[in-house]
Amino acid sequence: MAHVLVTGADGFIGKSLCLRLEQEHVVRRSVRRHAPENDCLPVENVAAIGDIDAVTDWGAALAGVEVVVHTAARVHIMKEERADPAAQFQRVNTAGTLNLARQAAVAEVRRFIFLSTIKVNGEQSVAGQPFNATDCPAPEDPYAVSKHAAEKGLQQLGAETGMEIVIIRPPLVYGAGVKGNFATLIKLIEKRVPLPLGAIHNKRSLVGLDNLVDLIATCIKHPAAANQIFLAGDGEDLSTSELLRRLAQALGKAPLLLPIPATFLEFGAKLLGKQAVAQRVLGSLQVDICKARDLLGWTPPVNVDEGLRRAVGSCSQSPCSYLREQTTMIRFFDILFAAFGLIFGLPVLLLISVIGYFDTGSALFFQERMGRAKRPFVLVKFRTMHLGTESVASHLANSASITAAGRFLRKTKLDELPQLWNVLKGEMSLVGPRPNLLNQAELIAQREALGVYGARPGITGLAQVEGIDMSTPELLAQTDAKMLQELNLSAYFRYIFMTLSGRGAGDRVR
Repeated sequence: MAHVLVTGADGFIGKSLCLRLEQEHVVRRSVRRHAPENDCLPVENVAAIGDIDAVTDWGAALAGVEVVVHTAARVHIMKEERADPAAQFQRVNTAGTLNLARQAAVAEVRRFIFLSTIKVNGEQSVAGQPFNATDCPAPEDPYAVSKHAAEKGLQQLGAETGMEIVIIRPPLVYGAGVKGNFATLIKLIEKRVPLPLGAIHNKRSLVGLDNLVDLIATCIKHPAAANQIFLAGDGEDLSTSELLRRLAQALGKAPLLLPIPATFLEFGAKLLGKQAVAQRVLGSLQVDICKARDLLGWTPPVNVDEGLRRAVGSCSQSPCSYLREQTTMIRFFDILFAAFGLIFGLPVLLLISVIGYFDTGSALFFQERMGRAKRPFVLVKFRTMHLGTESVASHLANSASITAAGRFLRKTKLDELPQLWNVLKGEMSLVGPRPNLLNQAELIAQREALGVYGARPGITGLAQVEGIDMSTPELLAQTDAKMLQELNLSAYFRYIFMTLSGRGAGDRVR
């Protein structure tokens, strides 16, 4: 039995680790601040230490501790808001870790276990050549660079003080309580949303939460773990397509995977500046766990299928988080469909542009509209009326202004195609209230009263498929509000399919 300090004890990994270690060790949980869930624990077993940086005082938390397991970190953030994220990663993950380790050495801690990341090895492995613990490090992003710097500092400190250093580099961790992109993926599959990932033949290593916890527990007590680097994994690598199928199996669902070639997805991601996201989904990242097997006699106790079952069984959500997730998934499909529509619809767009040039002298029509939070934006669509026509709401325009080609475009709704660019930019969604002009005071008042401007305007929606236009502002605003209250992925796809099948009509004219 050892006295163990676990940092980040209230995190995804830390919580499970503490529950496991408390079966055979005396565990002190280090948290950023006290939480009600810790009230049932003895006071001496919880240490609230605040922010982690170069000046954090760990004195009380380290008293009597023999082993430190450092899981706390500033992790990769998709929407970074800090002006200098590299400095923030260095402050927490490098300076904060080394400050803790120096104080641990002074407190005569015997072993320091550092949870690093496989990203220290690199972002992508060569097919058939998995990463191993002896590879030359190749960190790329600020998060990985900060972890690698901490590793080097710990190894130097260990050599100087005699404190044993153990470094564990896990790939993506999944399990009960998983959040973020993995949880979103589970929900997409659970709702049988079509995903364009049915033809991905990469190989990626993952590690189940219970397997990672078991490896850490082994490193606490095994003498051969001292001063070693270990890579963690499940021992079975999956392609992205196979992972989705296995998740679906765990959910008892039949997955809807579209066999879109990876090269098409890579091209679309490049156009959107999302190469890093595409690499994580389409690229390979394999790890070799033989060192842990051979040196520690460690074998992952939970297979992939059981690990996935435990992960999907924990993804119940509150209504608020469910709504946030629905919004995120709708935006994902907005970007996906808009990008594919612009790329594969380019011949049609060019043809209509040529016809429009000869029809009116100017193929595209630009008009300022009111968007989300009442912010103005410039809507783009194919011109269907003669040049010089007064810029008013469609229901106020004279039908005599519509050209022959324009009538066809409006009937087939092809005049809306350029708005995919507005969708891609985030100014619009495929589904939402039609954006009004800035001078439509009555409609603006009605919509504002019902909270309609909290959502992105859309190309289609309930009002469009029901034939309700801006000539009845009160009814339109009420219909928009009703749609937004009930909008989820199912409704999103329903409105799109209804529009494509010819339901509803374009904006009426006089």
